[in-house]
Amino acid sequence: MNLDGPVNTVLTLLGALDDARLTFRSREALERHQDRLAHGHLRWVAAHSPAVAARFRAAGLPLGRWRELPPTDKAAMLATFDTLNTVGVTLEHALAVGRQAERTRDFTPTLATPAGPVTVGLSTGTSGTQGVFLVSRAEQARWAGTVLRHLLPGGLWGLLRPQRVAFFLRADSPLYRSVRRRRLEFRFFDLLRPLPDLAAEVQAYAPTLIVGPPGVLRALHRTGVRLRGRVISVAEVLDPDDEAALRDWGDVVQVYQATEGLLALPCPHGSLHLNEAHVHFDLEPLGDGLHRPVITDLRRRAQPFIRHRLDDALRLNPDPCPCGQAARRVHSIAGRQDDALHLPGAAGESVTVWPDFLRGALAAVPGLREYRADQTGPAALTLHLDPHTPDTRAHALSAVRDALHHSHADPGRLTLDTRPLDPPPPGTKRRRVTRSWRPT
Repeated sequence: MNLDGPVNTVLTLLGALDDARLTFRSREALERHQDRLAHGHLRWVAAHSPAVAARFRAAGLPLGRWRELPPTDKAAMLATFDTLNTVGVTLEHALAVGRQAERTRDFTPTLATPAGPVTVGLSTGTSGTQGVFLVSRAEQARWAGTVLRHLLPGGLWGLLRPQRVAFFLRADSPLYRSVRRRRLEFRFFDLLRPLPDLAAEVQAYAPTLIVGPPGVLRALHRTGVRLRGRVISVAEVLDPDDEAALRDWGDVVQVYQATEGLLALPCPHGSLHLNEAHVHFDLEPLGDGLHRPVITDLRRRAQPFIRHRLDDALRLNPDPCPCGQAARRVHSIAGRQDDALHLPGAAGESVTVWPDFLRGALAAVPGLREYRADQTGPAALTLHLDPHTPDTRAHALSAVRDALHHSHADPGRLTLDTRPLDPPPPGTKRRRVTRSWRPT
């Protein structure tokens, strides 16, 4: 039976909008809540997803010991996609629908399945493999309610006055348009369009919420467009220099969302909290105070994510938040593990340098607007610097050498050069620190 009809969808949306019960003040209460969700969720998923059931059988584990299940990853998820999802969609069909939408720029179609309409979305594929996500109508509604509760000024009460949301995204989706209600207007601004056109249109639209990747919003800001509203950073790491510039428009918060789900949201104090009311996080230590998340989404059924390892590296804030939430705080997203640099140390040994060390150093270089640092060999690092920036080459090289030294790499063992920064293709996700070299 399809329980994903319009009435249930509206109830799900309203419940997520006003679900104050999901703000937990103690870890014990939060973990009990996760255990209750996991009990029913895993029973349902294992009964409807052959791939998930097969993982438990292969590990010889009952469902109650799900925390011991060996983690999976994106490659395994795509390899088992046809039997992982519970709505009968093949990977070939999902990719065809998603790519057709991106070619035509028409993102309205959904897939008709026995479980009801399903939205298909594609990731940008910055890690080398394009991800695919399936979201049911009820999951869209829960996403919309949860996001609005955290992002609208005043939460549910924010809908008492008209709100205009401007989304600057590579691809539109019914998932984003599902937030539209009587006092809430939504407009999609296609990142493949020329920047001056986007600036003129958003100026006329005068949004109260401005949502987009910080690189795009910063480029818009440089056009001189004047906006007044809350800025919500998505899809890319929010660096301090971007945040400082975008405060010209209003307060700035970030959302941590990936193909794998809605992972962290801001609280009223602006801290980014893991979305632990809906997602269980195991955090694997990577060294240098960083952790890699292994997630179990305790609500998502169309495409389950059970003990799924992400490629991100997170720094946590160990101090309690003034808001009182028990959900852990993210201090910063250091970058993707694939972007960590592996450079020679003082004795020639390989040293890991995380992207946030270089981003922090280069953000402090006077006059440097945009850059990209790319490891191009085992001992080679190239700085691509904005050609419109004043002569900051010497300052940038000095800042990078200092950052490498503090990260225990040896700048003297590196070939460090600079090149002009080419403009990225429209719609490309900005990555300021990359590693194009891979060991053979």
